[in-house]
Amino acid sequence: MYMALTQISNKIRWATARLKNKNIIVQFGPPRSGSTVIYNILREVFPKKTIKKRHRYSPKDSIWPIVVSYRHPLDCIASRIQCCNQSPTDEVLEEQIISFDESGIWDVLKIRNQANVLMLRYEDFVYDYNLIYDQIERHFRISISQEKRNAITSRYQIKAVEKLIGDKTSFDEYDPVTQLHGKHISKYKGKPYYYQTFFSAEQIEYLKTVYELYLNELNYTQ
Repeated sequence: MYMALTQISNKIRWATARLKNKNIIVQFGPPRSGSTVIYNILREVFPKKTIKKRHRYSPKDSIWPIVVSYRHPLDCIASRIQCCNQSPTDEVLEEQIISFDESGIWDVLKIRNQANVLMLRYEDFVYDYNLIYDQIERHFRISISQEKRNAITSRYQIKAVEKLIGDKTSFDEYDPVTQLHGKHISKYKGKPYYYQTFFSAEQIEYLKTVYELYLNELNYTQ
């Protein structure tokens, strides 16, 4: 009886929260998964809504629409290492694995099939933001004009972002509005699967073992 009442209470609380915070969208994604680009696109597409950017998922966010960005984990880790001005030593890899685990990567698998979740794969959209706009249109049942698409893309494509952060010398410096950091764009310019030349063969084999479940579940074969 107590459990049933608790469940009813939770449902009422969640329903009330939905009504109260209907203008909130959560953008969630592991670090270096294209999350900042998605965050800014959502800001532009939904100017009257509050976009909450998360690297760590909270079950409390389940009452809102969630837009997830995800990327090959080895590329994410390679990018994080560069942001920290580190070299890919075995010790650094172990530190990054721990940090990455604490940053919500496994939550991507937990929530990916929820009705309130829109999944956006980095490798698909990094060079074509129209994929992002198309999926946002379908998920939120809205229309985004070609004019608006062009304007947003011109502000947040890789070359434009490089200009925006050109005056920032480290990842610790960032714009509070766009949340774009210094060194946000690596020398690889967002190229998918560049981990293949960044890590040694032994490191790649090890990392693929660590993230085997993630790679399999999200159909990463490279």
